[in-house]
Amino acid sequence: MRREKGVTLVEVVAGVAVAAILVSLSIPPLREQLRSATAAAETHKLLSLLARARVEAVRHNQVVTLCRSADGVACGGSWSQGWLLFVDANRNGRREKAETVLAVGRPENGYRLRFSAFGSPYRMRFSPVGFTLAGNGTFRLCPGDGDVRYARAVIVNKAGRARISRDRNGDGVHEDAQGRPLACP
Repeated sequence: MRREKGVTLVEVVAGVAVAAILVSLSIPPLREQLRSATAAAETHKLLSLLARARVEAVRHNQVVTLCRSADGVACGGSWSQGWLLFVDANRNGRREKAETVLAVGRPENGYRLRFSAFGSPYRMRFSPVGFTLAGNGTFRLCPGDGDVRYARAVIVNKAGRARISRDRNGDGVHEDAQGRPLACP
């Protein structure tokens, strides 16, 4: 007697159930990895912008201003709406029509951006030698859901050098320049 080779319906259902369990177990780590990668991408975009601002100030031998901008044309609005980087030829901190725009952008992927500084919280200015004009400051990036595990900060010192916050104590939350955990309002 010859037996047919194949699988039964019960075996197929069992196989699909095992596959579904394995897939469901792998989704949370993948989601966390994707959120970490998104946080890193947003942070590096801001870090690159600040490095460019510093280089352009030296290259043009003029003040370069980075300000919050809702429309990418003039300073104003909130940091979460966007930013504007321009050569500030008259050094007044406001973009005039004749001043060259170097970059415009905004946070993406639902991130919100805040800036706090010893100088103006509305702008950061770089001198022709690459130093900041008003002192140091911190840009805070927070995900839309406020989960501090994916919050990051870019800290700028008086010399114009920017660095990314780190999780120094291993609790899963980055700390600011004073060592305090980042908070997302």
